[in-house]
Amino acid sequence: MNFQINLIREKSNGTYLDCFDEIESSILRKKDYNIKIIVSNNNILKKVFLRLMFFLKYIKFFNTKKRSINFSLLMGASFESLIPHVFISNSNYAYMYDAWPRFHEDILNKAKIMNIKMIFFSSHQVTKLFNKLDSEIKGVWVPEGIKIEDYSFVPFNLKEIDVLEFGRKYDVYHDKIAPSLKANNYLHLFEKQRGDVVFKSRLDFLNGLAKSKISICIPSNITHPERAEGISCMTLRYLQSMASKCLIVGILPDEMKYLFDYQPIIEIDIENASSQILDILENYESYFPLIEKNYIEIQKFHTWDIRLEEILLNIKNEER
Repeated sequence: MNFQINLIREKSNGTYLDCFDEIESSILRKKDYNIKIIVSNNNILKKVFLRLMFFLKYIKFFNTKKRSINFSLLMGASFESLIPHVFISNSNYAYMYDAWPRFHEDILNKAKIMNIKMIFFSSHQVTKLFNKLDSEIKGVWVPEGIKIEDYSFVPFNLKEIDVLEFGRKYDVYHDKIAPSLKANNYLHLFEKQRGDVVFKSRLDFLNGLAKSKISICIPSNITHPERAEGISCMTLRYLQSMASKCLIVGILPDEMKYLFDYQPIIEIDIENASSQILDILENYESYFPLIEKNYIEIQKFHTWDIRLEEILLNIKNEER
């Protein structure tokens, strides 16, 4: 089946979102499909449609004769980027991050109005909860992937950063390890004030991760339980750390137990956090086999190229 895919995205505000950009660039290199980028930036038109949302559900959508697919990457129920394209097609699909349970009714209502056929969720738990709503819109779990060639690593003996905490910080754990790492002259990078970033640019981030021995990764249901509502999912940070050959110390998200048939990280011992992190650093060489295994594993099973094949297969089957 040959069809065109319209990759619809918001006009950039200058903010780099690695979770969006990596999948977008992976889509664009798919040679077997006719990919067209549509930048959605008509804010006035969006506001008009949003004000008419209640009435739009009664409109009969016009099904274009041309076989084209609208596909968009969304943070929660931010369907605005699909306006007005969803109203001239019956083949609309979305990949969604941050679809927390409290938003599911809103997501479902908007998806119905905007004629969405299928939503691909990054979280396994979210997908199960959404499908319990028993609507005609199917949720499909496609976990996050990585564009591994964007990442690099330096030899283990040249890694200068001993412990890296990037992104959200788990304060309970951080407060236990920081004094000991400082006392033993280990280089420990983390946000100094909430909201600050450790690395100022994408390039600095990639280089810093490549030079890091240990990457601390904690799922958001631990660091921000009120936001995550019990959803424990693998984020891109885990895969980025593996692609940069860092040893991950942290907490394993529930869904990673389905994705890896072995233990890919070192689980933190919160009661003995300080002595544990020092012991890991003192015996870092013993973890080289695990680091290498993780790197091979994500190459084989967790790239965006592999994830996109699953997405496209689902779309093909739905369009038959």
